[in-house]
Amino acid sequence: MFYWMPSKANIATATASNTLYKPAKRPVGLFFGGTSGIGQAMAEQFARQTNGRAQIVLLGRNEQAARAIIDGFPKTDSSTPEEDSSKYSFIKVDATSMAQVREVTAKLLNELEKVNYIVATAGFVTLKGRDETSEGIDKKLACHFYARFRFIYDLMPLVDKAANDGEETGVISVLAAGTGQQVELDDLGLVKRYNLGKAAGHAATYNDAMIINLALTHPKTRFYHAFPGLVDTPIMKSFPSINFLYPVLKFLTKPLLIFYGGGCGRRKLRGQPVITRSIIEGKKSHIIDTRRKKP
Repeated sequence: MFYWMPSKANIATATASNTLYKPAKRPVGLFFGGTSGIGQAMAEQFARQTNGRAQIVLLGRNEQAARAIIDGFPKTDSSTPEEDSSKYSFIKVDATSMAQVREVTAKLLNELEKVNYIVATAGFVTLKGRDETSEGIDKKLACHFYARFRFIYDLMPLVDKAANDGEETGVISVLAAGTGQQVELDDLGLVKRYNLGKAAGHAATYNDAMIINLALTHPKTRFYHAFPGLVDTPIMKSFPSINFLYPVLKFLTKPLLIFYGGGCGRRKLRGQPVITRSIIEGKKSHIIDTRRKKP
C-alpha cells in the first residue's frame, strides 16, 4: 500500500495511539545509521516514548555522536527490575563494508535474545561517479541497499522470535519509496552503466522489492519503506565546498516542505507510525512517501 503525507487527522490518531504504547516486555530497537539525522531522531523518540524502558542499539561510524545521543536518553531509576531497565549501547560499523555488517549481525545474533524494531537510515552522499569498495560494490549502492538488506535479513530470526512470542515488531528502511526505476537485469550492480541517477533509482527499487518480499515471508511483522523528501540534517556536511550556501538553500527550500531531522523522525513515529501500536494495526507492507499531499 502506498501512502502520501498523512492528514492532520491521521497524525492525531497516530499520536493518540503512541500514548497507548506500553509493551508488556522491554522492547529492543536497532538503529542502523542512528548517530545522525532521521535515525537519531527516531531513536530519541523511541527512548522518550518508552520512558527509557527499552534496549536501544545505535549503529554507525561516529562513536562520539552516539555517546552524546545516549547521554540524552531518558533512563529508568534504580528501583526498576534489571529486565525492564534502560539498556543503551553503540556498535561502530561502516555501512559500505559488507564484511563489517556481517561481523555486526553475527555479534548481535549471539548477544540478543530478540529484536522488536529495526530502523535502517544509513546514508552516503556523493557527487562522484562509481566508487567501488574493496568488495567490488559501489559505495552508494552498498550503503543504501546492500548493507540494509544484509543487516535486516541476517537479524530477521531475532525479529521472528519476538513476533512469535506475541510482541510487536516492525522494520523500516528510510530512503526513497516511490522514486525507483526499472532495473537493468544485466547490470544489477551498475558496473557497466553507472550514473548517480541510476544509482539512486535502482537503490529505491531494490528497497521496494526488499520490503515487499520480507513482508510476504514474515507475515507477523510490519515492513515499511519511506521517503521523507527534503530533510534538514547534518548530511550537508558531506559537501564542505558548498556548505557556505546551506543557509541560503535552507531559506529557499523551506516553503517546499523541508523537515528538520527531529520533526521528520517524529512524523515517522506519529504521522507514519513505526514504533507504535499503530504499525501493528495496518497491513503487512507499506510504501510511504511523505513528499507531498495526495492529489
